[in-house]
Amino acid sequence: MTELPRQEAEKFSSSRSFQMWAFTTSHAQLLLRSPKAEGEPTRIDVLFKNVHRLNLPSFMEGLTIEKAGDRLYRLGGSGWSGEVDAGLVAVAEDTLDFMDPSPLYLGGVGGT
Repeated sequence: MTELPRQEAEKFSSSRSFQMWAFTTSHAQLLLRSPKAEGEPTRIDVLFKNVHRLNLPSFMEGLTIEKAGDRLYRLGGSGWSGEVDAGLVAVAEDTLDFMDPSPLYLGGVGGT
């Protein structure tokens, strides 16, 4: 397994497709994932922690994240926009497979 560095992110941008992968109420975590695909040898996980509110589509073409306030992150992409009220966001890129656990996510689907 090759894992690229994890990072906390106040800004992030990718032209790849992302999906709402998992949400755990007990840890208030939201995991967005861009799985490996033809021409994309890595998987990208974006984790929001301490989520209080979100307004996102379940499938996102392109993903840009910008911190807009103390706990507010504005997200957007091709033909969509949304926001997440969360404590922090972190990004990890690796070569793991579709259903392998995320190095960022604690418990539940995508993180066991």
